[in-house]
Order: sequence, then C-alpha cells, then structure tokens
Amino acid sequence: MQAHIIDVNEENLNQVLQASQTQPLVLNFFAPSMPESVAFLERLKKVAQTYAGQILLATVNCEQQQMLAGRFQLQTLPTTYLFKNGQALGAFQGVVTDSELQQQLSVILPKEEELKFQQAMQCIEKGQLLESLPLLKEAWQLSDKKNPEIAFIYAETYLVLKRIESAQEVLNQVKLEDRNGRWQELQAQVELLLKASDTEEIQQLQQAYEQTPTPALALKLALALHQAGRSEEALSGLFAILQKDLNAENGEVKKEFLAILTALGNTEPLTNQYRRKLYSLLY
Repeated sequence: MQAHIIDVNEENLNQVLQASQTQPLVLNFFAPSMPESVAFLERLKKVAQTYAGQILLATVNCEQQQMLAGRFQLQTLPTTYLFKNGQALGAFQGVVTDSELQQQLSVILPKEEELKFQQAMQCIEKGQLLESLPLLKEAWQLSDKKNPEIAFIYAETYLVLKRIESAQEVLNQVKLEDRNGRWQELQAQVELLLKASDTEEIQQLQQAYEQTPTPALALKLALALHQAGRSEEALSGLFAILQKDLNAENGEVKKEFLAILTALGNTEPLTNQYRRKLYSLLY
C-alpha cells in the first residue's frame, strides 16, 4: 500500500481522521463484490497518485469492516467523505463523473498557490534558496498578493541571500492592513542591512567617483555595491556609463553589467528591467 493510500479498520480510524488536520483526506467506503464500487475506488486511487503527498486516500472495505461501516450508517456504496483541517467538509454517494468528482474534491484540494508555496518551502528546507524564489513569486502572484505570509517568506529569503533591495520591493507591495508585527520585523532587518551595507569602502568609492567619474571607478563601485546587496544601485551606475559608451573600459563595463544580471537570475524584477534597458541601447 502506498503511503498516501491507507486501508482503514477499527484500530486505525481515529489516527486516520486525525491526519486530516494536516492533510486533506478522502475516506471511501466500498465493497469488493460491487464492480462499480471497485472501479470508482480505482479512479480515486489515480487521483491520489496524481496529488501524491497532497491528499490522503483512506479506504474502508465494508465487507471486512462491517461494524465500522455500520457506525457511518451507510445507505449506498460507494460513499465518499471529504475531510480537511480535521473536519468533514462534504460527502457524496454513488459513482460520479470525472468532472463531478473534480468539483467535489475542489473543496479539499490545495489551491495552486498552496502547491507552489509548499514546493518553495521544500526547497528552502533543502537549502535551495535560489530555486525557491520563482516558486514563491508564482505563489504570491497566484494569490493576487493577498497572502502576506507568502510575501514574508519571499522577502525573508531575499534577506538571507543579502538581496536587500528585492526584499524591500516585496515588503513595499504588502497591503497596509497586512503590515503586522512580522512585517515590521522584516522591515527593521532591511534597514539594518542597508546601514551595514554602507561600508567605508563604498563611501570612499562614491566620493572618489563623484570627484572623478571614470568608467574604471564605476566598475569598482558597482562591484562593491553588488556584493553588499545593493544591485540596483550597481546596475544604475553601470548603465549610466553604457548610455555614453557601450564599449567603455574595452567592454568590461558591459561585461560586469551582464554578470550582475546573471547573478540575480531571470526571476528577479531588476533583471528584466535592466535587460530591457540594455537591449534598447543595443538595438
């Protein structure tokens, strides 16, 4: 028996029902002597396999578990109950069509943004922070940016990666009514990291560049800014040079500009923004 498909009996019923507190549960009562009942159960098993790890299918053989079936006072087989968060949210009798089945299961099936968020959390648990970013972005957008918890994890992941500006951008888009203590905590972290990123080296390079705005100094300043998590400032400074000369410093400015974009990754809003700007100069 697969981990997400369980045979239910008197001994494990309570344990199975308790499992629905953390995982959506489909509880199906069937009889082996009824072909339509068995065929419907096979369809449920395919659904459970499709959502492997997302829903739990529990089956009750009413011919072997007659006392258990009696407790539910069944009138028709198959009968299917739907549980989520420890509560029965629905039930239906008999065999239904595929479209009707999907409609019934939609009551307990996780939403697409929930699936993306779960995948992102799995990446984070494995230390795959960069891989989690596009999943978090999708999850947040799918929720129409109405789920602040997704936004907080999204911003926090950027902070761990020292991408301060990106974290700030996410926090700025959180609705005012959702800016709770967690938001305040993350905002404070952003401000602390911004202060810490204003190093003496960067200050000296900025002063030197203001006095002598050469491409060579712009390169050094951009590298220091990028390493400090201030990539937008770095890109902005380099782009200002490229607007005047695409081949500045024998092409090193453009090379560093592209290297920063590559390091940020395609899911970063800054990447698309500044890549379009570069293309406008090239073409």
